[in-house]
Amino acid sequence: MKRAVVVFAIMIAIAQAHAQTSTNDEEGVRDFIARWNAAYTGLNAAALAQLETDDYEMIDRFGHWIRTEAPGFNERLWASTFKDIYHGKPGPARNIESIRFFGPNVAVVEARANHPNGVLLDDGTQIPPFWEINTYTLVKTQAGWRVALLNIHNQMTPGSEGVGQHVPNASAPGKEKR
Repeated sequence: MKRAVVVFAIMIAIAQAHAQTSTNDEEGVRDFIARWNAAYTGLNAAALAQLETDDYEMIDRFGHWIRTEAPGFNERLWASTFKDIYHGKPGPARNIESIRFFGPNVAVVEARANHPNGVLLDDGTQIPPFWEINTYTLVKTQAGWRVALLNIHNQMTPGSEGVGQHVPNASAPGKEKR
């Protein structure tokens, strides 16, 4: 009887370890971001569209909420972006800051991109150097991980915030971070 209980406990422990491993497909998520980076920096609209769900949504750096409208929409969106906004020059790769799993088929990835030279707009306006955080909501499909929602957040260098943009330091009551 003791032996059966011990064997049963070992089987439970192995099953739990296996379940946790399959729930956290970190390698698959990292591979997805690597493929995203390759398509993005390679200005490959078709490859990016293949990494997105059919109902893909994006909130761009300006707060525009863009929803997939029809087949081929995502590829046309990226092709237009690469031509009209990036002017054929690739944007920076994304570096993973964190991966958080909400189940075996849902992950949220926070990835950072650096624009060390800023961005020159068509009208001659120079946006100074900045960082951005991209939040990817990924779902695992039969074809692998796909992004269902991408939210892009611009970030400022601490100390360069404008009036009303300074965020107080919540970790030290009564003291603000400068």
